[in-house]
Amino acid sequence: MATLYLVRHGQTEYNANHIIQGHCDSPLTELGVSQAQATAEKLKDIDFTACYHSPLPRTVRTTEIILNQRQLPRIPDAELKEIYLGTLEGLCFTDERYAADFEKFWKYPEDYTAESNQGETYDELEARIYNCCNKIAAQHSDTDEILIVSHGAAIRSILNRLTNRPRAQFWAPPEVKPASISIIKWDAGKQPDVLSFAGNKVN
Repeated sequence: MATLYLVRHGQTEYNANHIIQGHCDSPLTELGVSQAQATAEKLKDIDFTACYHSPLPRTVRTTEIILNQRQLPRIPDAELKEIYLGTLEGLCFTDERYAADFEKFWKYPEDYTAESNQGETYDELEARIYNCCNKIAAQHSDTDEILIVSHGAAIRSILNRLTNRPRAQFWAPPEVKPASISIIKWDAGKQPDVLSFAGNKVN
């Protein structure tokens, strides 16, 4: 088992324009690059054993910036992708054709089913990310420190699960901001312990 450092990718063009990404992609903005560089500085003294990342280009680019010249395994894992949102991907949050879907997704997550857009549910996302992190942690020792670069909803899903948040509070503060760092201590035989929720200390 290990200590996992979960980092969200830097801001993208879709983020800046309030467009749903999911499994589609857009490049990092100049701000997104700067955010990743700032995170690299914060993590420069962490002696990571390995890095796992979503294979989507925005996370690959963020990983490259954070690790720079570090020589360690960089392992893409499709299970670390963002929530899949089907027909909603590539649409602006304000698209009136899908107003009901967006309202449930953002404001009433406990009622969101993904049936109309043929996407992934919150439960499916949570199970996928939890199982992936558990798999990663199991491959390492208790003293290993592992970098995981993923996505906002994906990281939030596991943090919410481990801090026992009800589904209705899925999007409640704190925000998982671009390039933010969350830390989970994942010891063998113990309940994983969230030490930091997007930079906010957890008691």
